[in-house]
Amino acid sequence: MLDEFEAREARDAEARARAAQEEADLIDAFRLTMETAEGKRVVFWLLGRAGLYANAFDAGSEAAERYRLGRQSIGLEILQKLDLVDARLYPHLLLERGEEKELTRAAREAGARTMEDGDDQYA
Repeated sequence: MLDEFEAREARDAEARARAAQEEADLIDAFRLTMETAEGKRVVFWLLGRAGLYANAFDAGSEAAERYRLGRQSIGLEILQKLDLVDARLYPHLLLERGEEKELTRAAREAGARTMEDGDDQYA
């Protein structure tokens, strides 16, 4: 009886060690992913698809509401992994994305002004 208990304890300890190693490997993978612009883009896309900032409530369809809550749950899991790597990653990702959008908007406005100025020359 004791041998069976000890064998089960050994298997459980081995399973916990494997799970801890898998978690550490996953955290390393997230860290490496967030070190590249392409990786950040993929993570930001995944978080956007998760609908973290969308309202999941749907008075007309409980199934649709549960579907959206499931998607949001996955997004929250991704955020938790990012926080384990570095709690500053997601805020930095948001800032970088905002800066990109702002630069794109400014360039678009500058291009529109240039076109308007150029049109005045030939009027």
